[in-house]
Amino acid sequence: MIPKGKGLSRLGIFYKKSRTQKISNKFYSKALCYKAVFSQVKFYNINFKGAVFSNCSFKNASFLNVEFLGTNLKSSNFTGAIFKNCIFSATLLKKSNFKGAKFENCIFINTNFKVAKNLNIENSNNLYLNHNLPNLDSELISLFNKYRFHPKLHNYRVLHLKGGKLNSITINLLISNLGIEKCKKGLINLDKCLSSRVITSYELYKLIDKASNLSI
Repeated sequence: MIPKGKGLSRLGIFYKKSRTQKISNKFYSKALCYKAVFSQVKFYNINFKGAVFSNCSFKNASFLNVEFLGTNLKSSNFTGAIFKNCIFSATLLKKSNFKGAKFENCIFINTNFKVAKNLNIENSNNLYLNHNLPNLDSELISLFNKYRFHPKLHNYRVLHLKGGKLNSITINLLISNLGIEKCKKGLINLDKCLSSRVITSYELYKLIDKASNLSI
């Protein structure tokens, strides 16, 4: 759980419609919503770790760089929704309706699709039963650990989990998209690009990719 006053955003809507049509750059850890309406809302760079959205409506909503980590989406309606660069890890989808929903470049880990309705995942997405850390050399581990207590990373568990263990979801995303050497160069220069808090794996990937193109 994120310490009080360290960037945790609040979201609790019951039997109501969202008052905004665009929600971005939020860490909604353990948010609780019941029969809320988020139809046509645009979500960008959101972390829904441990959040509960029971019987909610997300008709024609769009999700870009959004993480559903242990999120409860039971009985919610995602008809016509669009998901791009999203991560689903141990997400609960029982009786959720995804009729006409589109997924692009999304990652699914340890998530049961059979309990959802009308869920069609195209080939551009990646499905895993589990997600282990890849083999990392000592130099790369040292570069990652340099940011273990960084104030713009530490509180959101994007790179390191509680206890200091590397986040396997983020690490695999970085290595598979950047490769070892580019990842190293990006980590060396990362401080130059960390202008604000980082709350999702895809956001960190973009920053490291940008940093890898800077001069050391």
